[in-house]
Amino acid sequence: MKKCNWFLLFMLITGLSFGQKEITDSYGIIKIAKIKPDSVYMNAEMDFHQFQEGNKNSDQTLSLRDINIIAPFPKVSGYSIPFDFNQFCNKKIEVKKKDLSNKVTDTVRIQIKVLDNGKVYFKDLTPLMMLNGVPAYYDKKKNAYKLDAIHWKCLNVLKQIKHWEPAYIIVGEKGSFKKMTVIKPKKKKLAATGVLTIIFSTVPFEKKGYDWN
Repeated sequence: MKKCNWFLLFMLITGLSFGQKEITDSYGIIKIAKIKPDSVYMNAEMDFHQFQEGNKNSDQTLSLRDINIIAPFPKVSGYSIPFDFNQFCNKKIEVKKKDLSNKVTDTVRIQIKVLDNGKVYFKDLTPLMMLNGVPAYYDKKKNAYKLDAIHWKCLNVLKQIKHWEPAYIIVGEKGSFKKMTVIKPKKKKLAATGVLTIIFSTVPFEKKGYDWN
């Protein structure tokens, strides 16, 4: 009788182990990172959505869906192509928890316009004003302006990038080779406008599935 009980117990444990493994294989491992007291987590995404020939404002814009366009990117030593804006921002922008002013999250949206000659312009899309050289935003609750070091740090780091490769498309250009007409590929540079969105958080970002890093 005892042998029978031990056999049933063994089968029950084995079945539970198999069931747990099956669930793990199907849904992934649930792993939540420990929140570090003074850490600020960052996620940055760049979206170039407007392209045009020439640098003057025009209603005639090109779409990534309509034509194969290579978006502009910074030329920074040590960074590969395609350029990883998230990696760059996490490495270069130093933000402390105190910079969030007791907020759990903060978002910075910076418009970036790269002309066809590589010249670049930045514009913070949050309504700010400068107080003693530091951006400030209007706090409706306190009816006063508050300094915002995060926006200043983001803009300052981006302005340190000295060289940008402008957007371009490859077009066919007629040429001649051995008295024959041929189509040669030619790079046509474009002006591009996009938005860099940088999210800061005191809580780690959720990654693929349930895996938090």
